[in-house]
Amino acid sequence: MQRLLAFIEHNIHIMLFVILQVVCGFLIFRLNPYQKATLTNSVASVTASSSQLAANVSGYIGLKEENLALQNKIAEQFRNESVSSLYYLADTFTVRDTSRQPLFDIVPAQVVYNTSNKAKNIFIINKGSDQGIKRNMGVISSQGIAGKVIATDNDYSTVMSLLNTDFNLIPNINDVEYYLPIDWENKEPNLLSLKRINKLEMITEGDVVKTGTSTVLFPRGITIGTIDKVHSKTTSQYCNLDIVTATDFRKLRYVYVIINNDQEDIEQLIQNAE
Repeated sequence: MQRLLAFIEHNIHIMLFVILQVVCGFLIFRLNPYQKATLTNSVASVTASSSQLAANVSGYIGLKEENLALQNKIAEQFRNESVSSLYYLADTFTVRDTSRQPLFDIVPAQVVYNTSNKAKNIFIINKGSDQGIKRNMGVISSQGIAGKVIATDNDYSTVMSLLNTDFNLIPNINDVEYYLPIDWENKEPNLLSLKRINKLEMITEGDVVKTGTSTVLFPRGITIGTIDKVHSKTTSQYCNLDIVTATDFRKLRYVYVIINNDQEDIEQLIQNAE
């Protein structure tokens, strides 16, 4: 107790000065509107900066989780294939064949604009030509197909969504290629249709629809969706399929652009053959 009293006696002038400063500051900001507004704005600015920092950290963590999900998906896809090597460097995945030759790169990107309620939906990502992205490259999410690039500048790219009436994709169901286009009919933001499938085909509800070998935009075996319902009539030998998309476009935050290193050579060979 004596030490406390001695400390107070020794520092009484400094303590009195600090108390008076606090009282003066309180009275200034309490009684003067201008100073009060200035303090309020400063506090709001600090709060906004803190919130932005928290959002950035949260977004980074979310991206890491998406990257991990994508690695697991591709590793599972190629586990029983001849392609079995998946590498991760910086923010780009590289898939190599057994001779360690690169087949394609996968560049992560963030969705900065997205629509899912129109007939011709698009979304915009924050990666462009500076990252090697070009027109007509496939885009996937960690769940499945998302779209294809239709325009780029240095830092951004516009992607035609799978939910677009102009998007054409040939499905593979149960390891069978069906040369009928999957359609987006602008009904629901997660529902596609596949029409005029012969009833003799062994297709049932719950079958997974994937990409096949009829496109160079995507690797074989990337999920498009799952068959939700089979519509058939007794008067017809054909049936129509409702397909629920693997990608939830209303929650689309991160995507991955597929850079096929051999795409131009393959497309040139196809063009020459035709």
